[in-house]
Amino acid sequence: MKYSTLFSVFIFILSSISGCATTDTLQPGTGGSSFEVRGKTYDEIWKAIVRSAGRSLTIVESNKETGTLKAENGAGMATWGEVVGVFVRPASNGASMYTIEVQSLKRSRIQLTGQDWTTTMITGIKTELDQ
Repeated sequence: MKYSTLFSVFIFILSSISGCATTDTLQPGTGGSSFEVRGKTYDEIWKAIVRSAGRSLTIVESNKETGTLKAENGAGMATWGEVVGVFVRPASNGASMYTIEVQSLKRSRIQLTGQDWTTTMITGIKTELDQ
């Protein structure tokens, strides 16, 4: 009986560790929500993304040349935190339309609490762009 309990605890810990999301997990085109922006320059869009993410999240990667921003929300009392990715296509000025993709993942697959930042980010970006 004692060994089965230890084995169960070991399996739980192993599954918790192996199911962790990091900012490296975030990749464009692998899920999330997208929306289109017209009538704005790439520079305006990028500034809106950085401002929106910087309000509530810690930016850990910001690459304007590739249109990639990755951020995180740290662990709290009831959560292991979340990771958020924002991807802009095309990543250059001069386009008539830009597609912005937002992904939000909980750090652990077994995490019950935590926030989905998708709506917060999309609303924040649109507000910054007056849309």
